[in-house]
Amino acid sequence: MSRTPSSEVPLIAVGRYPRLSDAREYALALSARDVAYVIEREGDDWVLRVEERASEMAVEELAIFAAEEKTRRARVPRAEIPKLRTLPLFLMAWALGGMFFLQMMMGSGWTETGAASSERIFAHGEWWRLITALTLHADLSHVVANLATGLLFSASLIPFLGAGVTCLLLVLCGAIGNLINAWGYRTEAHVSIGASTAVFSALGILVGMELIVRWSRVESRNRWQLVVPLGAGLALLAFLGVGEQNTRVDFMAHWWGFCVGVGAGLIAALLRTRIPQWPHTQRVAAGGALLLIAGSWWLALQH
Repeated sequence: MSRTPSSEVPLIAVGRYPRLSDAREYALALSARDVAYVIEREGDDWVLRVEERASEMAVEELAIFAAEEKTRRARVPRAEIPKLRTLPLFLMAWALGGMFFLQMMMGSGWTETGAASSERIFAHGEWWRLITALTLHADLSHVVANLATGLLFSASLIPFLGAGVTCLLLVLCGAIGNLINAWGYRTEAHVSIGASTAVFSALGILVGMELIVRWSRVESRNRWQLVVPLGAGLALLAFLGVGEQNTRVDFMAHWWGFCVGVGAGLIAALLRTRIPQWPHTQRVAAGGALLLIAGSWWLALQH
């Protein structure tokens, strides 16, 4: 437990630090030697002061502590952030844009065939609509908005999960989000289209992964550190996913996509360092995503 110097003796500055956290960290070394200290603000710096009679010992202790900290930090490897490859983002953009172009060419019948109708999904078992609906959009502004936010979130996921796994997760999470949303409207004639459910799943995955990262570190394993990513994700969901008044925005689809994404992010972060890194994992995952979309549309057109 730290002691405060007597107010009747002169105090000597033994350290200056730009941040209060740094001053407190170095002050711990003095507390371990039972040296009384005080931290004061002086200009832009935080100054560590001790009694004059203990100043020489305090300087020596701080020098030893600084050397130990330098050695410790040199031993800790720097976390390498994987490089982002832009080709997958271009392919994702072309795929979504191409599907919208095809939708415009084929007319309203194409949209009706693939839309996530709660009645058709539960009353007639047309589960493929959960996936085909992700490739349809109401208009150009709708697809552009989803492209902008979707590519941004995907660009943050791909370096850590890979392009193939990212695409597969977005398709699966988007489909599950549509399923939960359709179940909520199962007694109504509710229809939903758009990649928004998958887009907000991507946001949820980012939040879930960050929660695991913070939980894995002792220094960030507290409720406030865990609230930050969740609060940021909810803020983005509210800002991007609610829409303006009188607009036909399916907020519940966005909400369920986000919730499913958080769960998927938690699982992905836990498994990322535990599963074998097969050379063809990304190709298999990408192929699975394409097969789900193509197969769903094949089933839709058969009916």
